Amino acid sequence: MNIATFRPATGMHLITASQLDGLLQHRTGLEDLCFWPCPYGHNEVVFEGLVKCHEGVRHLVHRYAKVNLHGAALDTLQHGTFSPRPYRLAQACDGSINECVLALFVNFCAARHHSADALFGTAYPDERPLPRWNEVVAAADWQGVCYPARWDTAAVAGLLESLHAINYHQLAAVVAEAS
Repeated sequence: MNIATFRPATGMHLITASQLDGLLQHRTGLEDLCFWPCPYGHNEVVFEGLVKCHEGVRHLVHRYAKVNLHGAALDTLQHGTFSPRPYRLAQACDGSINECVLALFVNFCAARHHSADALFGTAYPDERPLPRWNEVVAAADWQGVCYPARWDTAAVAGLLESLHAINYHQLAAVVAEAS
């Protein structure tokens, strides 16, 4: 998705679907908020946000007719699902762990001298665009990830479980073959 050209002047400035021509991301030390126009033709803003809290993050996905940065962050704190951080291998899936799991995949690839692009492309040759790995790792590191000291059998098993938990079954199969 393209990056939105619109930027709110303040945290109280309203964001509407008509203003967004792509993804609007707002990341600070405590908040990671993303807004984009509803892809189904509705005049709504789709929102996904993470807000850091004690021992984890709160995660919320919601649609708004209009919203501002502060309101979305407060909604995330009040109504978001808690997810413990740092993320650990094989931690249960709660809808907020994709970046963490994919960052662990990138770390596995680096440790085992594999190309993340090559393994991902083997798993999904025509289905998905290649992730921007540096952005995935930055998002995961912002949330907090516990990288294993060594990619031994137990760590690889945890990665496979995590990949299955986020429905990356084909990637798990490719990683299993590569390990």
